[in-house]
Amino acid sequence: MHKIIFFIIFLSLSACGGGGSDAVETAVTDAATKQAEDAATAAATKAAEEAATAAALKVAEEQAVALAAAATLQDAANQAQQTALQKFGIGKFGQSTFQ
Repeated sequence: MHKIIFFIIFLSLSACGGGGSDAVETAVTDAATKQAEDAATAAATKAAEEAATAAALKVAEEQAVALAAAATLQDAANQAQQTALQKFGIGKFGQSTFQ
């Protein structure tokens, strides 16, 4: 929409004959430059946000894998401890299973 407005203004100024003043040309150029800078800034911001989101997802995925590995190790340690306790005649929660 903004491009159409600038295009119409530019065509109307150039159709008036004799060209426009330097101030008008400068204003149109400045407006176009500002619009291009704003678009570039928005695109860079969006790309940075997407990169940050991807990095956060990767970290969360790595943490989930590490948590699963820790749970597996803890289960193995608990099983080994239970086996050792049963071998020596002590059951779960310190109750004797020796008969």
